[in-house]
Amino acid sequence: MNVVILGAGEVGYHIASRLATEGNNVSVVDQDEARLQVIAESMDVRTVCGKASYPAVLEQAGAAHADLLIAVTTNDEVNMLACQVAHSLFKVPTKLARVREQDYVKHPELFGRDDLPIDKMISPEGEAAKVVMGRLNVSSALDAREFFDGAIELVEFTVRPKGKLAGLALNELPEVMGDLRIYVVAHEHNGRWRVPKGDTVLLAGDSIYVAVAKKHLDILMHTIDLSYQTPQGRNVMIIGGGRIGYLVARELELAGAKVKIIEYNEARAEWLSEHLNNVVVIHGDALDRKLLEEENVDRMDDFLALTNDDENNILGSLIAKRYGVGHVVTLVNRAIYTQLVRQIGLDVTVSPRLSTVATILSHIRKGRIHGMASLADGQLEVLEAEALETSSILDTPLRSLKLPADTVIGAILRGGEIIIPDGSVSVRARDHVLIVTTSESVPQVEKLFEVHLEFF
Repeated sequence: MNVVILGAGEVGYHIASRLATEGNNVSVVDQDEARLQVIAESMDVRTVCGKASYPAVLEQAGAAHADLLIAVTTNDEVNMLACQVAHSLFKVPTKLARVREQDYVKHPELFGRDDLPIDKMISPEGEAAKVVMGRLNVSSALDAREFFDGAIELVEFTVRPKGKLAGLALNELPEVMGDLRIYVVAHEHNGRWRVPKGDTVLLAGDSIYVAVAKKHLDILMHTIDLSYQTPQGRNVMIIGGGRIGYLVARELELAGAKVKIIEYNEARAEWLSEHLNNVVVIHGDALDRKLLEEENVDRMDDFLALTNDDENNILGSLIAKRYGVGHVVTLVNRAIYTQLVRQIGLDVTVSPRLSTVATILSHIRKGRIHGMASLADGQLEVLEAEALETSSILDTPLRSLKLPADTVIGAILRGGEIIIPDGSVSVRARDHVLIVTTSESVPQVEKLFEVHLEFF
């Protein structure tokens, strides 16, 4: 596949790396020669220096032969105009654009074949806000992701010393869980994530991702002695009232939480006050400990660090931890911090970069891939795929299925019912299948769900 990527920032870099690794022909356009040099030295892609919306630049990047254009520059208008140019002059069949301004996002009627020709509009703030809300809905977990339209949850938590799971092999879990069916799809030990096997032993301090039906989530949390509560009635402090902070505050307001936002910019604080009805908006410095004490940070159930500055988010989160806040969520934009923050005790992080990359990749995947997400700081991938009549994965017991290395099927949605599979279960046509794998194995997994010509 011939792909043109506009923008060589964090998102553009990671999409280019992933698609180039899978054997696609990739061109990357940016006005920053230094960024392009980093990309050229890191991967086998073509680079073009210039403004992404200029026809001559797009032509030089190979737009005339492109199957896909991904516009992820930092400028919404450049991204949208580039898609129009690619459509009108070069007939690029599929165009994706990152659009951050909510005034555009809330008008989907602007986008379409007869309007702005954008096939998929990605809002990094919207995707990040969804992830933050997922963390809040299961506050005692380190991570929580919904699949199958919310019917299945992937939750991450740490194995606690003297907890019910410490020292257990995975094939012994039924003794603890009783009739509750769950599937441990990922296991971390000493900083390394992998897809576990039945004889994998869970040690205190390890982290795991568990697939469980959403309707059974409260039973799971009760069984392993973790709390499960909705945002309603919770005291939540947010630092940073930018796009993500505003979207999260609005959702929490609707959910019945008691929310305070601390915003440094006075004009933005006034805007937030006008657009949020039941949220306390405070103009001030979120790193001012006196201010935090006056606003009772020690009585908060949740602390969400959602500013545009990673360092402020990290410092604010550490201060909240110092005051004993039980659930702290830290927004981290730069990849360099992603691995470091957990080492200093900030376990619950959100990366707009990773969520945006996952959204883009899920849209361009072959076969019937309906959703995709990155786990464990990008070390593992989750795919929600639909099996069709021609899919090669059908009618073979899972224990006999030749899946790629480090790949597991964690759940199946069949006729509205969730199946947590064992080795005897087979995938049927029209099943939706939740698969956890490594990024290297994603192309092999996709082939299991490819649509062959005889289907049509």
